[in-house]
Amino acid sequence: MKLSRKHLAIHVGRGVKYTVLASNILFMLLLILSTYATSVSPFDYVLVSYLGMGFPILLLINFCYLLLWCIFLKWKFAILQIVVFLFCWQSIDTYIPTNSRVEDVPEKAFKIMSYNVRGFNWLTGEEARENPILPYIVHSGADIICMQEFAVDTKKDMEKIISLAEFDDVMVDYPYRTIIRLGDTISSTMYGLACYSKYPIERVARIPIESAFNGSAMYEIKIGKKYITIVNNHLESNRLTAEDKELYKELVVDQRRDRLGAVTENIRSHLDPAFKTRALQANIIADCIRLQRGKTDAMIVCGDFNEPPISYAYQKIKGNFLDAYKYTGSGIGITYHEDGFYFRIDYIMHSLNLQAYNCTVGTVKYSDHYPIWSWISFK
Repeated sequence: MKLSRKHLAIHVGRGVKYTVLASNILFMLLLILSTYATSVSPFDYVLVSYLGMGFPILLLINFCYLLLWCIFLKWKFAILQIVVFLFCWQSIDTYIPTNSRVEDVPEKAFKIMSYNVRGFNWLTGEEARENPILPYIVHSGADIICMQEFAVDTKKDMEKIISLAEFDDVMVDYPYRTIIRLGDTISSTMYGLACYSKYPIERVARIPIESAFNGSAMYEIKIGKKYITIVNNHLESNRLTAEDKELYKELVVDQRRDRLGAVTENIRSHLDPAFKTRALQANIIADCIRLQRGKTDAMIVCGDFNEPPISYAYQKIKGNFLDAYKYTGSGIGITYHEDGFYFRIDYIMHSLNLQAYNCTVGTVKYSDHYPIWSWISFK
């Protein structure tokens, strides 16, 4: 009897071990597959785009398996997991860079900030005039500020949102400014992309993206004797409704597993077309960047991509540019922080003849996005 129990325990132990190993192999394959989200178009396999979005979760799950094998001294399985991590290292380093801050930033470096301001929260009346985001932007120390979801009114009405004249008065230290209107161009509300600069903006062009509330703009800015092209982007939003976000919150925060089906159906109805729209937009932006190369001394691409770093749109626009946060930032660098969605979807990228320093994500919650900034100089 004792022998049979012993054999039973051995068989059960082996069964558990190989079941865990099989599930580990499945998550290894999913992690590897997620890294291909940068090269696989959502028009071909949209599932890969979802895996790219889930990259940090898959990474965490695989890390937990590694800890498990180390605890139980299963070194062969632990080594296999480490090999998978090494295979995915470029993606891991892109998502969670570990760089040290530079103390001595060159004096000739300029500071650029990208900030999705969410229409300054659409505050009206006295609240709009006392909005803390205004002094924050003014005192940011940035030389060039690119804003997305910028919203002001062309008419000064103390009961409405802040007017353009009022905002310009606040931004007195930024004598050069331009606004590309998106959506409704008839009403008195100006909504779109804005650039406020301490350096002359010599030329402005709108990149031909067809979207009601999203778009891209290209600026040629003169810094000293050199000209830099800056591309300010706001790619297609996911358009998740309040109901969708509430369902997601119930699933993630309240652990309502019974809501999984409803959450999946609702979110996919928005994310599937959004992935594909951003892919089309990224292709157009990448083509415009390619045509602009060589017309100025250097290029910077920034803005709200609405995509994490392991994604087709991110990689398509980045091309052979350098992601300032990857090479000079540290940590996950979450830039979107509401409704249980926490991702780095705002970026600053630059051409190879520029050098970035201390790319940083701010922590002020004046919008649903955190600002991101970096110091940049010519090499």
